[in-house]
Amino acid sequence: MVEKRSGKDIPKSMRVVLSAPISSSLALLICLGLVGRSRAQVDTTISRQESLSVELPCPVNVDKCGKLHSLNWFKGDDRIAAMLLGESNVTSVDKEFDKRVTVKQNPYSLVIQDLKIADEDIYLCDTTFFIPEETCDNFNGYRIELRVLVPPTEVVILDAKGDRIENGSSVGPMQERQSLKATCTVKNTRPQPEVGWFRGTKRLTTYSPTHDLNNGLYTSTLELDWPLSREDLAQDIECRVKSAAIPNTTVSKFRVDLQVRPTSIDINGVKHHTVQGSKVVLTCDIHGARPAVNLTWYNSTTVISPSENDMTEIRIKSFEKNDGTYHTQSELIFNATRFENDRAFRCEAENAVLQINREKPISSALTLEVLYPPVVKVSPSDIITKTSEIVLLNCEYVANPASLTKVEWFRNDDLVNVNDSSHYKGGNSENVALVIRSTERDDIGNYSCQLSNTIGKGISDQKINLDVHYVPIVEILMIPEGPVKESDESNVTLFCNVLDANPLALTKVRWYANSTLLKELPDCEETREDLCHIDPSKLLLESIGRGFFYNYSCEGFNSAGWGPRSEDKELMVHYEPGPSTLTHFPLVAVKKKSVTFSCSVDDPGYPDTNRYRWMRGGRGPLQDIVTKDWTVEPVGLDSRTNYSCFAYNEGGRGVMATVSLEVHAPPFFIKNLPPYTGVLHSSPNATLTCRIECVPRCEISWQKDGEPIEKNDTRYFVKEKYMEASPATGDFESMLSVLHFNMPNWPLAKFDIEADNANYSCVSTGNTVGASIRSRTYFGIEYAPENITVSENVVFVQEDTIPGRVICKSRANPEPSYKWFFKNETIANGNALIINKAMERKDNGTYTCLAYNKHGTSIAETVIEVQFKPRCEIERREIDDQDTLICTAFGNPVESDFSWSIKADNETVEVLDSGDKKSFLEKSFYVLQADYAISRTYRCVANNTIGSGTFCEIEVAEQLAWWQLWEKNTLIILVAAIMGLLLTVIIICCIIICICRRRRRQDKLHGKSSSLGEPLTEPGEYENLPFHGLQTAPNKPLNANSFEDEFIYADLESQHYGPINYKAASLYSQVKKNKKSGALDELK
Repeated sequence: MVEKRSGKDIPKSMRVVLSAPISSSLALLICLGLVGRSRAQVDTTISRQESLSVELPCPVNVDKCGKLHSLNWFKGDDRIAAMLLGESNVTSVDKEFDKRVTVKQNPYSLVIQDLKIADEDIYLCDTTFFIPEETCDNFNGYRIELRVLVPPTEVVILDAKGDRIENGSSVGPMQERQSLKATCTVKNTRPQPEVGWFRGTKRLTTYSPTHDLNNGLYTSTLELDWPLSREDLAQDIECRVKSAAIPNTTVSKFRVDLQVRPTSIDINGVKHHTVQGSKVVLTCDIHGARPAVNLTWYNSTTVISPSENDMTEIRIKSFEKNDGTYHTQSELIFNATRFENDRAFRCEAENAVLQINREKPISSALTLEVLYPPVVKVSPSDIITKTSEIVLLNCEYVANPASLTKVEWFRNDDLVNVNDSSHYKGGNSENVALVIRSTERDDIGNYSCQLSNTIGKGISDQKINLDVHYVPIVEILMIPEGPVKESDESNVTLFCNVLDANPLALTKVRWYANSTLLKELPDCEETREDLCHIDPSKLLLESIGRGFFYNYSCEGFNSAGWGPRSEDKELMVHYEPGPSTLTHFPLVAVKKKSVTFSCSVDDPGYPDTNRYRWMRGGRGPLQDIVTKDWTVEPVGLDSRTNYSCFAYNEGGRGVMATVSLEVHAPPFFIKNLPPYTGVLHSSPNATLTCRIECVPRCEISWQKDGEPIEKNDTRYFVKEKYMEASPATGDFESMLSVLHFNMPNWPLAKFDIEADNANYSCVSTGNTVGASIRSRTYFGIEYAPENITVSENVVFVQEDTIPGRVICKSRANPEPSYKWFFKNETIANGNALIINKAMERKDNGTYTCLAYNKHGTSIAETVIEVQFKPRCEIERREIDDQDTLICTAFGNPVESDFSWSIKADNETVEVLDSGDKKSFLEKSFYVLQADYAISRTYRCVANNTIGSGTFCEIEVAEQLAWWQLWEKNTLIILVAAIMGLLLTVIIICCIIICICRRRRRQDKLHGKSSSLGEPLTEPGEYENLPFHGLQTAPNKPLNANSFEDEFIYADLESQHYGPINYKAASLYSQVKKNKKSGALDELK
């Protein structure tokens, strides 16, 4: 608070004046205020916006200062209002302010309305008290600084050209290190504003602002000259204006589209190394560039272009970051090869900033280490040498890593054993080249080198062709190759064939016979010019004979020298063996045994013969027999022939020898007796036949049960025949014997089925090559089944149970077979009848057993009685003039007992007697009482040995009618007779009608022509009919009242209707006779 005036500061003379009149006192107060104002301080400051109202307070403390006398308001040095307090308060306001200024009381204040800029000043409220208290501290008045506020009309940002930059807009593009120039102008404001340029929270360094005052309003201008840097990226450049006239800081901003250089470039992807064939991805990252960079990949100094290499791919993508710069990433993708090893892959990037400033692109490089297997090259490509020479095979390679893990040499793709230090040197990881210490012919070939490191292995694409010359190794060849027959007088050409040599061509050849030099070719002596220009490897031998039988050999010469002599080659001359000699053992051959022929020669020929040819029966030679001895086994009929042989060799065949073989046969059954011979006991004849092969001839006899059958036994006779040999079957000469049974001389001219069964034998004598033989048969007397029996003739079985088995037996030879039949159907095979199902009533009946063999059949029967409880039926008849009920039982057994009863209406039952069976087993007769008058129900129940059946009933209402008293059969006969009589009458009527119609037609046509002009009947036809002569019906209309039937007669052929005409018949056809009245009614 500003110090207030007190009474101590007022001069004594002034205090006296206070009691003077008011006008004088007010003038005095104003003067005192002017005196003390120059040394006072402002007590408070009030700011208010132009055109608004403001109230300036004047604090008065009555408790401290006493009663207020008056107060004055000063604006600067000018008083603008005064107030004198008393009974009536008096207020005075300067005319300049009287419309806008008001002095208020309680509290004391000065109110200024419609505030103007000119109203801004220091206002003084000067107070005067009647009796100032010593405690009052308000002697200098209360000073208020009034400030008038005017908000700026606008804040404008202009660029270096003076163009307006809109708030929030963007300028540029501009590049870093370029100077940003702008001007911020704050127009028409008061008080003087505070203007500053900011980037975020940082105040930019600028010149001092300029302030132009016009009509109390300031226009402030602040210029910006700012060097752009990366820090300005994505930052707003703000002009901030602070002033008391505005509640908040006014901000006008813009953003610079700033282009900057890339800050960093990095390349990565392979940390240490990669392996050939692996997929390599190199990533290049460029940061801090705006705009995004253009990127180029280099392999050393060569630009990498995917369009030139399908195996290379470049992927590029860019990401905008928060600061507006771009992160550009590029991937170079390719398959690593050895050509990329130790190559610097460079990523080079630039953008518009670098281009405009002509700066070099930024780049980053990565040297790629590619591990790859060895790439091998061998040299020289061809080597020609001789044996026992030293040869060096070079092998060069490049690899990463260069250290080798394995070295291999191959000859013709076969691994070379370089560990054979006696023949090889080197060929290892320390010395890759291979040295052959002493060449051999086996060293010839194509050599390749295969090297391995930790990555893999590589083999040389080229090969070293090593050619080692060595002396020829030869052999003798002969044409023809095989032995030569002396008889052919042919020529033989000898060839000195090279088996192994390098080179293969022979320039000289030496020929030897039995190791003796025959000739060296070519022979260029003057006397033998014909042997000079020839092929030395051929030697011709003419007209070969035994004198050329030598071992021939040769040795050849080539650029490496004379080779070793070949092995001997024998020139063989063949000639045929001498005459043959043929013998055989045994001298007489036996059928089914063997005979061995031996062929021999004194002169074996050359080569010595060990081969023979055989002929049999003049046919041959046999292809499968070439030995000296020939065993024929087994000997047969076809062996009885001539045999020939001759020796042969490659020189030809010798003279043939021939012998004839005699063959005997021991006794042998061509046809023997069967083990069993069956004959029907009534057969009219019987024979036993056997045929025995034997050479020389033998005799046959017959035996019965081991005893010879005598020739005088008239029951038998024997027929024999000597049979010639049969080439078709291979049988030798044989005896055929037939034993005939002379049946007329047997008892009863037939066999006894018991006594005549016996063993019969056919026995031969022995001959020189075999002993006696015999054949036996059991002669069985056969007969049809007889004496057939069954174990049970009658089998009783209850219904729904299984019967026991029945066995069927019969006597027969051969043993019979059995079948069981029921109702003409086979139900079982075998002699046992076994039924495994529950029996039903339909199974009751006769079962037949059939025994049979090839001679006949026999049957036996058994009856199966299926027993069951009886059922009953009741009928009512008149017997002996008595009304009788008959209860008939149907059951098995048939014999039944009966019980009669009466069931009344109240369901009570009255038991009657058992009735009268009258010699019937299955019937019971019960005579009804003649005087019954009510309806009754009679019940009957039958029982047999199986059990009781169910009740049967009959309702008896009244006495029987006459027809009910008849027996059922009698009634049926009577009805049938009546029906027959009626049928006979109908047939007779039909015949009479047909005769009458035919007669009427004939009467009408008699003497008349048909529609065709000819008679309808032949002469005499009518007279022959059986009804000729009957009287003709009258030709007059019928009276409908006299009709006795409903027939309307018509003759369709003559179109006449009996005695009426056609029209009348048509009318009558539409009516029907009434049976009661006889009148004709029209049909509806």
